[in-house]
Amino acid sequence: MDGLRQTSDPGRNKRAGAADGCVAGEKALATRQSDAATRPWRQWQLWAVVGLVATIYCARLTTLPVCGEESRWATVASEMIASGDWIVPRQQGQVFAERPPLGSWAMAAVGLVRGEVDLLAIRLPSALATTLTAALIYAYARIFLNQLGALAAAMAYATAGQVLQIGRLGESEALFTLLVAASLLVWHAGYTLAWPKAAVWCAGYGLAALAALIKGPQAPVYFAAVTIVFLAWQRNWKWIFSWQHLVGVATLVTIVAAWQIPFWLATDTRTVLDVWSKLARERFSFSGLASHALQFPLETFGCLLPWSFLLTAYLDPRFCRQLRALGVYRPLLSFIVVALAVTYPSVWLSAGARGRYYMPLYPCLAILVGIVIERAAADDASYELRRGWRWFCWGIATVMLVGSGVLVVAELNVRALSPLAESWAYTLPFTLLAALLGWWLFTDRATPSPRRVERAVLACSVMVGLAFDGAAITARAHGMHDLTDEIAALHSQLPADEHLVSFGPVAHRFAYCYGLPIAELAWPADADSVPAGVDYFCFEQHPGDNAQVRQNGRGSYWGTTSGTLPFEWEQVAAVPYTPYRNQDAAKSVIIGRIVRSAATATSARQAVER
Repeated sequence: MDGLRQTSDPGRNKRAGAADGCVAGEKALATRQSDAATRPWRQWQLWAVVGLVATIYCARLTTLPVCGEESRWATVASEMIASGDWIVPRQQGQVFAERPPLGSWAMAAVGLVRGEVDLLAIRLPSALATTLTAALIYAYARIFLNQLGALAAAMAYATAGQVLQIGRLGESEALFTLLVAASLLVWHAGYTLAWPKAAVWCAGYGLAALAALIKGPQAPVYFAAVTIVFLAWQRNWKWIFSWQHLVGVATLVTIVAAWQIPFWLATDTRTVLDVWSKLARERFSFSGLASHALQFPLETFGCLLPWSFLLTAYLDPRFCRQLRALGVYRPLLSFIVVALAVTYPSVWLSAGARGRYYMPLYPCLAILVGIVIERAAADDASYELRRGWRWFCWGIATVMLVGSGVLVVAELNVRALSPLAESWAYTLPFTLLAALLGWWLFTDRATPSPRRVERAVLACSVMVGLAFDGAAITARAHGMHDLTDEIAALHSQLPADEHLVSFGPVAHRFAYCYGLPIAELAWPADADSVPAGVDYFCFEQHPGDNAQVRQNGRGSYWGTTSGTLPFEWEQVAAVPYTPYRNQDAAKSVIIGRIVRSAATATSARQAVER
């Protein structure tokens, strides 16, 4: 009767099956955690991730001219080396209280080795940070996933569209992402693997403190909010209210104070407040919030292409139920879901947020992709999931085949495609690889196995990375405005011993490319306020400037001055400083020479000699 009763009670049988699945999942999780804790460096997949990502991000690292905010932080790094002051960020000798200095420290460190803050010094820290982030994702995911899932998660992050775009540039996002992701993932790894509690809290808060020294309070707020909400959800109050937690907070305060106190003593309280909050205050806005709330999830989806297509698996209730039934994923999903739920509103509900502001949490989304790919290769994978994986691979193959055809046509001097033209040394191997990949993916209709899926992940990642390193960078470089020739021509027009000055701040891109110090002077109120010996000067011209008023400032500090100089002068050159050719040419740096009478010139020379 008991056997008959069990057979006739499908609900009981279902619960028993779920319990068995959880027990099996917990055993599998224990095995994975043991492997991850003792031998992660012995797995070839980790070194494949490091090798592939480093190759993708270091290839053609200096092809693009300096752009975006790269020159903003590079000029700070150059002035740190020149002045020996590594505490106060400066541009043209003026305090530049936009952000803490860790990003510029990284550039300056490489610049010291190379002898100058060149493009390699600007971008190498970001390329290395992206490589280390991918390795971190693999090591962390390996605690909960098999080698395939961890490999897929790491490569999904490294070859996501926006990461490929800015993960190699001298922006702050790559290094910031590494430290924010490390603070969260290292903390959860230590919590899961039962590391000493004090070490776990100190590691998490310490990494968050280093991230704060790049972009301000976002990192410690994210870390504290995610970990406390997660522990509260787990009802683990002992971890929250413990002396070890206080030690972690003290670690955060100590690291930040090591820079903050000397900076405060060298500046003032207002400058300290601006460093930590001014940009956040200016960018947080509710204007246009409704449209932003609708568009931003789509923007996030686009930033993670092509791998974001696989995230649609979580829209299938059956897939989610299966994950819940498998105990091996529960600890991982609990933390990832909390991390995303706690942090996403900070960018979703701020109309001024951009897609890259959420890049520090892309590793968590990449881990969700790794789970989908691991499940697609499992023996009990659903037909829909396997079909979705095949369609994804076929889509990558189709895009690469079409792209290779476009490159071949571009090589035939088709004018409309000239921005994409590469050398045959790149086009032919790319076309051959695309053809082989397409043939393999389109003809492989066998049941997905971990090895087959693993090879497909690597093949897709290599093709996406190769496409970006080639045609994408070439097309972007074609549309960029390189100042090299114009700056060389300007140097030839100026006397060899002339020290150029600027009236008001000058565009950081021009200042970096000029290559020599440009002293900043206030906009002169009269001719007598110009120091003796100044013959050549420059100033920044913006759209809308006129004889009555002009914009004047840098970063987020802006005002106005008179639009007319109080002396006679002649224009020597006008150098547009925007990074792209199709941007407003009215944004220029005007270089001028003061025209003096013979008597005035003699007096000026005598003043300089005295």
